[in-house]
Amino acid sequence: MRTKTLLMAGAALALSLATSQAQVYSANIVGYANVVLAGNGEYTMVANPFDDGNGNQVTNIMSSALPKQTQVLIWDPIAGYSSFTKGGTGAWNGNTNLTPGIGFFVRNGSVGSGAPPVTNTFVGSVIVAVGASVTNGVPLGYSLQGSPIPYAGNLAIVGSNDGDPNMDFGGPLTKQAQILTWDPVAGYSSATKGGGSVTWNATVAIGVGQGFFIYNKNGPVTNVVETLAP
Repeated sequence: MRTKTLLMAGAALALSLATSQAQVYSANIVGYANVVLAGNGEYTMVANPFDDGNGNQVTNIMSSALPKQTQVLIWDPIAGYSSFTKGGTGAWNGNTNLTPGIGFFVRNGSVGSGAPPVTNTFVGSVIVAVGASVTNGVPLGYSLQGSPIPYAGNLAIVGSNDGDPNMDFGGPLTKQAQILTWDPVAGYSSATKGGGSVTWNATVAIGVGQGFFIYNKNGPVTNVVETLAP
């Protein structure tokens, strides 16, 4: 069933944005995900769905095929964005850990450079054992997140308080919260939790390795994200 769990995630990727597609294959809880990074200096919002066992550093998990002037942008709710750039020698000007559950932007090359799309392959282990759950803290304000388990599905469902049973970022969030996804061409799309019944006004579907913003208006929450099914 572990194989089926991850393969089902890969099969559901038609729900994700065309420029953020991924595929996952695994014989057990070790696997990989292919995530397409838009070209020509466009931004793609992604997340590392596996633990690479070596610190999940920018220099290790980002494809060597990414051209010079590529940037990785990390969001901090207090300080805003910080960035790491691939210089003319092919070396990054800094490093940071991008563990499962953290979302980030990748700008593939410089704007107008004609850089082609690049497939970034994330490789490693699922961070929890079969049958175990993982939690993500959702701070006040905006946070850039990713699913810490390589599932695809709905973070929130229109007309409901919740998302999919195993991907329920939406359930613990309170009224006026938002979930925002990003398309390199169209920009942001959002769903808002509101109304007297506190339900979502849109469904938010993501693919494996896709990042998303959460706007949490009413205080920090601890969100039980998902359980790795047997």
